[in-house]
Amino acid sequence: MTKKELRKISLNYRTLSSQMLKIDSQSEIYCIQMFFDFITNTTVLFDYITSCHTTDYDFKDIFEKKGWNDVLQLPANQKDMVDYGYQLLKYILDGPKQLFALGQGYTRSNKFKDAIESFMRKAVEPFVVALRSFLEMELIEGDEKEDDAQSGKKTIFLSYCHKDSDIADLIDERLGMLIKDNATISRDIRDVEYHESFKKFMQSIERHDYVITIISDSYIKSRNCMYEVLEVVKDSNFADKLIYIVLENGDSQYYKTKPTVDIGADVYSTNAQTEYSKYWKQQEQDLQRQIDELGDPIYAITQIKEKKHIQKILLDLPEFIEFVRDRKAIPLSKYLEDDFSEIRKFMDI
Repeated sequence: MTKKELRKISLNYRTLSSQMLKIDSQSEIYCIQMFFDFITNTTVLFDYITSCHTTDYDFKDIFEKKGWNDVLQLPANQKDMVDYGYQLLKYILDGPKQLFALGQGYTRSNKFKDAIESFMRKAVEPFVVALRSFLEMELIEGDEKEDDAQSGKKTIFLSYCHKDSDIADLIDERLGMLIKDNATISRDIRDVEYHESFKKFMQSIERHDYVITIISDSYIKSRNCMYEVLEVVKDSNFADKLIYIVLENGDSQYYKTKPTVDIGADVYSTNAQTEYSKYWKQQEQDLQRQIDELGDPIYAITQIKEKKHIQKILLDLPEFIEFVRDRKAIPLSKYLEDDFSEIRKFMDI
């Protein structure tokens, strides 16, 4: 997504959210619907909202149990606030609900207008602010990438599973020092605030010159890592920018706390490839069981979507492993011994 497109989204977001937060009557609930439809139908926003989802809130039960003078207990961090706020708006529009009734406890005034205004300001605005912060960070990241391009520095995206953060730290530090005058490395702990999703980063790959992927057993078993990297591999042009570091069990020596399980990605063994396919097949079956238990597809939307993602991984996994095998990745220990000379040569740094 270009900065121009992002700015348009940001402008529309500010306009619709401002309009929504100013409502003070039931007749203006359409403003909530317009805002809700916008964030739901705008991919960059909805993907982030989806990535924030961890809890299903039963607002019918919450409001039934809420005392007349009580207020909603909002989450303390941005990601949870986004998850909570989106579901709250969905609940308000499902019916729709009487805003005056929802606003009880938010003001001592007995006027409908005051109750609605207070509810929107205190219960809904925190969600608007949280989502707006995400958009602002997107714009800042775009500016930083543009600054790197103008400075002539190459940009490198470091892709890894969070269980392998120690390895990422090692590569970031060692390689980063060697190329600091010619390139910059992007990774989540530094370049993304508020625990934004891995998916969001993978969408930014096209703005990077190269991608270094740390492939471990955990990486291949990570839904986020696999789903997104498989999309990248399909792009034959971008595949030429990919650099793979396939971890071996011996690389556990580089972790601050030695892992208690094998970390190596056995991508060269047929038996191991079969085991990875069996792993993802089991994930698919577990999701199907959840869908069957819920019964009505309306209540299983999340599980159905997730199952489609898993099926995509199952379908493309053999191609991905074959792709990695053909590249004959160099072991991490060899990279460290040679000061990443092969990588620097590949990137012409």
